[in-house]
Amino acid sequence: MYLIAHDRWPGPGKNIFCKLEGEVTGRKLPKKEPLERCNIISLKRYGKKLNIILDRTRRKRCWFIFLKKQYKDRPGEYYDQVFWITQASAVASRRGAYIPQSGKLDDFKVVIDTTERYPYRFGKAEVERKKLPVGDYGLLDNGNLIAIAERKTKDNFLHEIASFDVLKAKIEELSRFPHKAVVFESSYLHFVDPKKNRFYLATFVAELSIQFSQIQFIFSANRKSVNKWLYHWFSRIYQTLEAKA
Repeated sequence: MYLIAHDRWPGPGKNIFCKLEGEVTGRKLPKKEPLERCNIISLKRYGKKLNIILDRTRRKRCWFIFLKKQYKDRPGEYYDQVFWITQASAVASRRGAYIPQSGKLDDFKVVIDTTERYPYRFGKAEVERKKLPVGDYGLLDNGNLIAIAERKTKDNFLHEIASFDVLKAKIEELSRFPHKAVVFESSYLHFVDPKKNRFYLATFVAELSIQFSQIQFIFSANRKSVNKWLYHWFSRIYQTLEAKA
C-alpha cells in the first residue's frame, strides 16, 4: 500500500490526510533514500483501522483510518479518504474509542450443550441445543464453532480438582478453538477466603492460568453477571468477524 502524506509524523492536535496511491510492490517503490527506517513490532487491521507499533522508544504508536466517501454529485461512486493519527495527536484531541460495528447486538447463533439444565439466556440471538465436543456454550459462524466457553460453579470446581489432571485435559480441549474461556459463577475472593482456608484453590487457578495462557479465565459475582459477560463476549466476537468480512 502506497500513501502520500504532508508530514513525517503528526504532532499533538494534528491529523494528517493521506492520499492513497494504490498498491505497490518492492520493485516499484520510489528509488529515493527513505527519511527513516524502523522495524515494525505489530501490524494489525481492525475493520477500517490499521494499527502500527514501531520498534523504538519515541513516536512508536500510530494508526490509519481508511474510509470510503460517496461523491456528492455522483451517486453510487466513491473515493478513498485516509487519515493518519498518532498517539500524540489522539491524546491531544481526546479522541473517543473506535470499535468496528457490523449487524445487530444479538445477530449471532449460540449452541448450548444438552447437559446444561438451566442454560444462560442470549436475548434475541438464535439458540440451538445439541451435544458440544467440549465446553458448555459455543458461538457459530457459518456452521463452524469459533468460540467455546466452559462454565464452572465454585462447588463444581471444588469437586473437579480432586482429579486435577482430568480437569486440565478437558480445558486443554478448548485450545483448538479461536476463542475460548472458562467462566466461574463466583468471585475470585471466594477462592482466597482465609476464614475457609481456601488459599490452595488460588494455587490451582494460577496453575491453570499459566499452563493455558491462551484461555480467558473469568470470575464474576454470580450467575447473572456471568451470563451478561458471555452474551457480550459472543456478540463482540461475531461483530468483529462480520466487520472484517
